[in-house]
Amino acid sequence: MKKKPTKPSQCSFKSAFDADDEVQKYGSNSLLMFTMALYIRAEDIKELAAEGLTDGSNDKKADFCYLDLTEGRAIIAQSYLAQEWGKASAQANKASDLNTATAWLISTSIKRVPEHLKAKAQELRRGLEADEIKRVEIVYVHNCLESKNVAEELKSVAEATHAKIKALGVEDAVVSYRELGIQGIEELYKTRDAEILIDEWIKIPGACQAEQSADGWKAVITTVSGGWLRTLFEKHGDRLFSANFREYMGAVERKGNINQGIKQTAATEPLNFWVYNNGVTALTHRIRLSQAKLSVRGISIINGAQTTGALGESKKKHAGRTRVVFRVVECSDKDMIKKIIQFNNTQNVIRPADQRSKDDRQKRLHHDFQKYGIPYVHRRSGTRGLRCPISAAAIGPLLCAFHGDPQTASRNSAEIFQSDATYDKVFRQDISAEHVYLVQSLASALDGLKYDLKAKIAANTATALETQQYEVLKYSMSKHFIMFLLGKVAEEILQSRVADPYDWKSKPDLIKPGVATLENAWSTALQALLPQVTTLALQQGPAYDVVRSTALSEKVAGGLRALLASLKQTIGPEFRLLQKRTTW
Repeated sequence: MKKKPTKPSQCSFKSAFDADDEVQKYGSNSLLMFTMALYIRAEDIKELAAEGLTDGSNDKKADFCYLDLTEGRAIIAQSYLAQEWGKASAQANKASDLNTATAWLISTSIKRVPEHLKAKAQELRRGLEADEIKRVEIVYVHNCLESKNVAEELKSVAEATHAKIKALGVEDAVVSYRELGIQGIEELYKTRDAEILIDEWIKIPGACQAEQSADGWKAVITTVSGGWLRTLFEKHGDRLFSANFREYMGAVERKGNINQGIKQTAATEPLNFWVYNNGVTALTHRIRLSQAKLSVRGISIINGAQTTGALGESKKKHAGRTRVVFRVVECSDKDMIKKIIQFNNTQNVIRPADQRSKDDRQKRLHHDFQKYGIPYVHRRSGTRGLRCPISAAAIGPLLCAFHGDPQTASRNSAEIFQSDATYDKVFRQDISAEHVYLVQSLASALDGLKYDLKAKIAANTATALETQQYEVLKYSMSKHFIMFLLGKVAEEILQSRVADPYDWKSKPDLIKPGVATLENAWSTALQALLPQVTTLALQQGPAYDVVRSTALSEKVAGGLRALLASLKQTIGPEFRLLQKRTTW
């Protein structure tokens, strides 16, 4: 059995963290950003910082707050960086600080919330009330060993957070919690590449009841005791779900909570559990049958995470009386494994971008960027790098917004890869690496400006004009709103006819790893544009409503086109750098 690391020297993530110059820029938040990038599977650390980091001395214990409308979740995180790595336990009171964070973000009068947190608080509350945010995840990141005391503190925070959400009149939101010390960060780091994290021989009780096989896989079906699943969960926890897209979501009592229902069934109708429950499906490296006795090497539950977790939190006597259908599948073909995981998780399908990993357009972009020395990732690979400069999953929503559809980009980015019609509009057959680089550079410049404005707001050093600009940029959909506007005013920026926006491209000689030449040109243009955008947007109504509305965004775009045309002589020179560094 491979033990969890108990020393920093045993953690493979530590050397990657220490060597990551980009993440080290965030100082005391560096470990938080490194971990959140792994946790959210974010490739762009600058974008993640711009969207999630709260910063400021008066952050009310909310170091990080990230809203993902596509996934319908909010992540609220606190971090603690001890001088000595690998201490026996992190400070439990830092975990309880998350109670303060959730109170300010969810329940404190919005008038009292500090200005740099107000936007997040408003968005989170409105998202919960509108059922756009269905899950709130409480995360404590630190560089110590994980402990029972901290886990208990986080569970209390989750329960208190659920009560705060319920006070908003929201009954069905799920609240989960996660401690990510050096063991948890290490497992996140490893599971980017491995579907099965638990790699040991495990005896499965009960006789084999049926065998199935086909080319590339074989499987065994049996019935196991809920008590055995409970013991398995107690021993391995979330590591059991390394190949799953949904980890156990916690069993905070609430109306409609499926996990609470599973626990209730185990307690009141254990003999009917087998027929009520869909059962558990797991992946393994190898199945071994000897005289109908079943053992497996390695295990990862890909369907039934909620069943396993709920039984794991049930009383021992209740779980022990239940019986559960258990199916285990042996497969070594990576493409087949992806399909098995996908079709066993109909509620949360496989990462959408992976579905296009074999598409000729994605392969061509990968090849074309390779010529420039820039990695373009169109599928999850076996590389150990934390992030890559450009990925299909990240650039897809940016292209979608730039080319006229900010709603899909912000609210349902999965559709870009799942719908053939949407995919063909975003990743056109003739899409070029040079155009993708243009859009990526714009997004990176925007992230940098937003982060700088946020820091000034938090430090109370922002001018009145900067404060007004941040009023528009501070919401989660604002990035795609700005991308949409810039796509709409291409001709005004270039002061030339643009027959096809996809023909607007970076000059090839500027596409180099680690070079921000085009990004700097975009920054200059954005600094000239943002005051105009801010004025026009706030004329249409509250910024929160404008950036979320297609109709209002169209009005802002129309006004911006007219304004730029009228200011051609005064504002035009600010675009010359961008004009010189692009072609169309």
